[in-house]
Amino acid sequence: MYFYEKPLSELTDEEWEQICMKCGKCCMCKYTDGEVIHFSNQMCQFFDVKKGICSCYSKRFEMAESECKKVSLELMKEDINLLPPSCAYRRLYEGRGLPEYHPLITGNPKSAILAGQTVKSLRVFSEKAQDEAVKKLAADAVKEQWTEAKIKQKITRICKKFALKWLETYPYVKTKEPAV
Repeated sequence: MYFYEKPLSELTDEEWEQICMKCGKCCMCKYTDGEVIHFSNQMCQFFDVKKGICSCYSKRFEMAESECKKVSLELMKEDINLLPPSCAYRRLYEGRGLPEYHPLITGNPKSAILAGQTVKSLRVFSEKAQDEAVKKLAADAVKEQWTEAKIKQKITRICKKFALKWLETYPYVKTKEPAV
């Protein structure tokens, strides 16, 4: 019996950590309309979009400005929809087992990336990048005395660049698991 076949409540801290595929999907900013959780393509401020990992993973719960929630049995019991359907913790919690592309199954630490099951396969951006683009736009608008039409045109361009729209309603289409 592999450790990941045990009930989640019996895993050691080390085993629990190995379940995570480091896909980054739980780092996507979320909002709720009261009924459904929506995932945006904006990442947590600490997520390094270029590397596809959290820039402060080991100390994420200690930082006052972090909104990171620890994935735990309590969190899953509270609201399982905070985690995407492809999340290894969620899959185990729901009795579906680990996916075939999980690094513990394949032995390859990059197998989730190769299967297109991380945020690297999505068009995501950081809060910092968006904020910098908007600040630059505002400074340019004042400096160059843009017309309202030009400001709208530039805002539209920024929105396209960052794909500023909420992703499909949860469960989101762009990260569906591959057909087995």
